[in-house]
Amino acid sequence: MKNYILMVLLLLAVFQGFSQKKKKQDPKDIKIDSLTKATSMLTRKADSLGKSQTVYYGLYTTIKEKVLLHDFNPAKLSQIIDSIRVSRDSTTSLLAAPIAPLNDSLSRLRKENVMLKAKVDSLTVDKVDKATVVADLKELKVLLDSKILTQAEYDAKKKKLLEKWP
Repeated sequence: MKNYILMVLLLLAVFQGFSQKKKKQDPKDIKIDSLTKATSMLTRKADSLGKSQTVYYGLYTTIKEKVLLHDFNPAKLSQIIDSIRVSRDSTTSLLAAPIAPLNDSLSRLRKENVMLKAKVDSLTVDKVDKATVVADLKELKVLLDSKILTQAEYDAKKKKLLEKWP
């Protein structure tokens, strides 16, 4: 019996909930809902702007402290970048210009070095007097000091000259 009574009460409660008419929303409640949605949307935008501002401020600080070394107007950043680019390009062109003549000088010095080494290799001493041997030793020393000869080459040539000592 208790079960039947409970069942009837439950059915009455359910039918009562379905039978109620929806009442109209109050215009104030509609306005409050729309304002709540607008507030949440503006809060999200403000948060994203805060993150963007942090990145922007970091970039501004880096440029100010490491590149320009003074405060600048961010609105004129494109002009500043263009002036830096122009000065960089002119510096690069000035640095690149003297490279070609230096390469020519280096090749000329290499050829001269090969000729001098050949001249040193052609030095032979056959029964010469002491003055010639001493002069040749001095010449070898000059070539060693000017780094045309290595220490090993110098030692070998010196040994050959001293073998011919009269």
